[in-house]
Amino acid sequence: MIAVIADDLTGAVEIAGIGLRYGLRVEIVTALSRSSSADLLVVATDTRSMPEQEAVTRMTDITSKLKALNPEFLFKKTDSVLRGHVLAELNAHINVMLLKKTLLVPANPALKRTIADGQYYIKGLPIHLSNFATDPDFPVTRSEIHYLLRCQKNEIAVKAPDDNLPATGITVGECASATDIKKWAQKADRQTLLAGGSGFFAALLESVGFLPKASDKFAILEKPTLLVSGTTFDESREFIRNIKNIGGPVSYMPQDIVEVENPGENLFDNWADEVTTLLSTERTAVIAIADIANAAVNLREKTATVVERVLKKIAVKDLMIEGGATASAIIKQLNLTHFVPIDEFSTGVVRMKATQCDDLFLTLKPGSYTWPAQVWDK
Repeated sequence: MIAVIADDLTGAVEIAGIGLRYGLRVEIVTALSRSSSADLLVVATDTRSMPEQEAVTRMTDITSKLKALNPEFLFKKTDSVLRGHVLAELNAHINVMLLKKTLLVPANPALKRTIADGQYYIKGLPIHLSNFATDPDFPVTRSEIHYLLRCQKNEIAVKAPDDNLPATGITVGECASATDIKKWAQKADRQTLLAGGSGFFAALLESVGFLPKASDKFAILEKPTLLVSGTTFDESREFIRNIKNIGGPVSYMPQDIVEVENPGENLFDNWADEVTTLLSTERTAVIAIADIANAAVNLREKTATVVERVLKKIAVKDLMIEGGATASAIIKQLNLTHFVPIDEFSTGVVRMKATQCDDLFLTLKPGSYTWPAQVWDK
C-alpha cells in the first residue's frame, strides 16, 4: 500500500485522481481508524485551515498511525504553491518516521507552476503577481521560496535537479520541466521523506514501474446537480458571474448572511428554499458568494449550513465543490469521512462516491484550477 497525507481535501482528491490514472484502487479518508485494502490510501487532514500547533499535533497523530500500517512508501502532499504550515508539518513527519531529510518538490510544470533560481513562477511570472497575492489565508507578496515557506534562507536548501541532496534537512527541488521532475523522482530513497505536488507524486509512481492506463470513458453528471463555489480566484468568480448574467441558476449568499456573524435560522431556511427551487426547475444550481468585502466570519461554515439544508429538501445526485477549505467544511457538516474516487475529469478534478450516502456523488476541484469544458457540455 502507498500512503499519502494531504493538508487539504482537494489536494487529497488530486492525488486520488492520479491513483485512478495509474490503475490503483484508491480510498480517501478524513479519519484513520482502521487498515485499508486499497493500493493507495489518501488521508485528508484539513490542517491548512488549522492553527500551526493544532496542525502539527494532527499530523503527528496521523503519521504515527500510518507508520504502523507499514506502507510501501509515505508521501506528503503539500500545496503546490506552499500555502499552509509546510515546514512545521514536514518536521512533524520526519520526527515520527525517524528520518533525517526531506525532499520537497511542489512545482508542477504541467500546470505552468515552476521554480527556478530560488523563485516561484506562475505562467512565467513571479507568483506574487498572480491571484495568489489575494489568497485570504496565505497571501503572497514575494516569490522567493524561503519567503513562501516563512523561514530563513539557512533553514532550507534550494537545489537544482542535477545537484546532490544534502544528507540532512529539508531540500526544495527546483523544477521547470517534466524532465526535472523525473530527475528528482530518481533521487528518492527510503531514508528520505518525499513531499510536494501532484506532478512529483506521478513521477514517483512511474519511477517504481507504474504506468498510466488509457481510458475513453467519461462520467455523465446526474441531475439534480449542485455546484458550490468557495474560491476567491478571479477566473472562477468571473465564470459564475457569466452564468448569472445570461440568466443561469446562480444563488449568491444573501448579504444578511454574509455580513452577520450569527445569522438567524430563518435566513438559512429562505436561502435553502431559493436554491431548492432552482434545482427543482432547472435541475442545476450554483451557490456562490458575490462580495466578501463586508463579510463577517465563517463564510465556509455558512455555505456548509445551507448545503446541508438543501440536501435535506431535495435529493441532489451530484455535488460539485471548488475550494479545499469550503469542501472540508461541507463534508464535515454532512458527517462524511470515507470516499471512493471513480473518475478523474482532469488534473485535480475528481468525481467520487461518498460511501455513507447511497445516491450522492461529489466532484471536487481546487479553487485555482479550471473546470474542464466537458463537465459543462454533458
